[in-house]
Amino acid sequence: MRRTALVVLSFLVLAGITFTILQSGPHIDDNSVLTLDIGGQFAEAPPTDALARLMASGPALPTLLLQLEKAAADERIRGVLLHIRPLQLGYARTQELRDAVVRLRESGKPVVALLDIAALNATRELFLASAASKVYAVPGYLGPLAGVSGEFLHLGGILEKLGVRMEYERIGIYKSAPEMFAARGMSDPARANANELFDGIYEQLVAGVAEGRGLSTERVRELVTEAPGTARELVEAGLVDGIANRTEALERAGLGRAETVGLEQYLHVDPTDLGLRDGPAIALIFGDGTIVSQGGGPGTGAGFTADRIIAALDDAGEDDEIAAVVFRVNSGGGSPLASDAIWQAVRKLRELKPVVISMADAAASGGYYVASGANAILAEPATLTGSIGVFLLRPSISGLYEKLEINATAITRGPFAPVSGGSEPLTPLQRERVRQFVRSLYDDFLERVSVGRELPTPDVDKLGQGHVWLGSAALENGLIDELGGLWAAVHRAKEAAGIDPDVDPRRVLVPGPRSLSTQFRDLMQGQLRTWLIRELLPVRVPAVFGALAYAVDAGVAYVPGWWIEFY
Repeated sequence: MRRTALVVLSFLVLAGITFTILQSGPHIDDNSVLTLDIGGQFAEAPPTDALARLMASGPALPTLLLQLEKAAADERIRGVLLHIRPLQLGYARTQELRDAVVRLRESGKPVVALLDIAALNATRELFLASAASKVYAVPGYLGPLAGVSGEFLHLGGILEKLGVRMEYERIGIYKSAPEMFAARGMSDPARANANELFDGIYEQLVAGVAEGRGLSTERVRELVTEAPGTARELVEAGLVDGIANRTEALERAGLGRAETVGLEQYLHVDPTDLGLRDGPAIALIFGDGTIVSQGGGPGTGAGFTADRIIAALDDAGEDDEIAAVVFRVNSGGGSPLASDAIWQAVRKLRELKPVVISMADAAASGGYYVASGANAILAEPATLTGSIGVFLLRPSISGLYEKLEINATAITRGPFAPVSGGSEPLTPLQRERVRQFVRSLYDDFLERVSVGRELPTPDVDKLGQGHVWLGSAALENGLIDELGGLWAAVHRAKEAAGIDPDVDPRRVLVPGPRSLSTQFRDLMQGQLRTWLIRELLPVRVPAVFGALAYAVDAGVAYVPGWWIEFY
């Protein structure tokens, strides 16, 4: 049975590879309309080989951005239809996608957005659609402009009932991640920081919708309180131009008689045929997720594993054809040891060629640590960044043992030995030693940022203390250099490398494709299992539960003071 399954899987992989090789450039008629379905999740990094492409659930965000860029340069494309369904993107990456729509419009191509939603909050989707030339909602649409919401979980009460006491040490009054496990509610500093973030994102959304729809910001704020949500209500509010299905939307925009081209067909249009991606090479390296030392997603560009990222940075430095590097960071942090190792690799690389950081939805704590070593840092206005701080979180479960009538007898040599795995609370002597360790890690963090950003250490400390900043505020405080996404980061790297402004550089994904044998090995070692879990799991697991590992392992972590999803 196992051999049969292996043969079937091998056949599928080989068929996928053969199909990819045999694909040729499609025929695109003049005056065509590119139609793109925009919805769900978008991976951070494009797949680099046939197996990864076979398992991809849809286009990666950079792939989608490239199609919009191609459409702007393609004389055969008369306009673009964005069929927008519910999005599972952070607000920063939604801004990045919206920026690409704006650039497409500026090229002279009309963009039609068709909203196809049944949800109780469609603020994110309406924000994106507002960049289009015309916006329509399908009949039966439900998706109000409801604003921004989020939820902070605090598990201290339930853990106390179980007899578990969460002990922690932290540097930074805003470093509130331990509060999620140790407290019954939000501290005043954490609440103040959260309100800053929500105020900032809310104002950015209001400004974007107002600008895109020709409304005043005051009127958009009024609409948020009214929460217009049906198609008719959105038309009356001026948030959409009419009610239409896909065919009617194209006809009303003057594109009804044009041939339509879908994503699957347009993916095979070579950008070099359009004068794009034909210059010197710029490497793209993607770090996505919790920063760890080893393990992670092999070869797909996913994961934020120190050994994989460092190897990619070293390879880019040794490749004479690569003129500059764009390092894409999408992470809330993780291991201090792994973060520092990557920071050192970034510093080593910048001695050879320019390194530009592109921040996605988040580059906070350890994510900001690794970014601070580059020549330049770019972020979207809504990117969550900073959170310069450190904490240690440790469970004391002696109370749980007592409730369960479990006897634990500890035999130790050395007063500090039980700290990492013991069930008893910390003694005053142990707590003081832990505090010293955490303080030392925080000082290291300050020093790295001070060196990388060329800021005095006291100034970094004032911006630190675990404070999470939006990209817009980070720019004002000197933590980043420019607002923008991956497209802007590539242009910054191009300038730093001295590439002709009129030349569009090639993008080279590093690490590159895996060998066929490596693809099979990864398939057998669990990549298929991970893919199946992702595809079959009926719900998304909240980010809060991903943080439980730090509590269980009594981990020291560079992670931000937020475990929150914006709705």
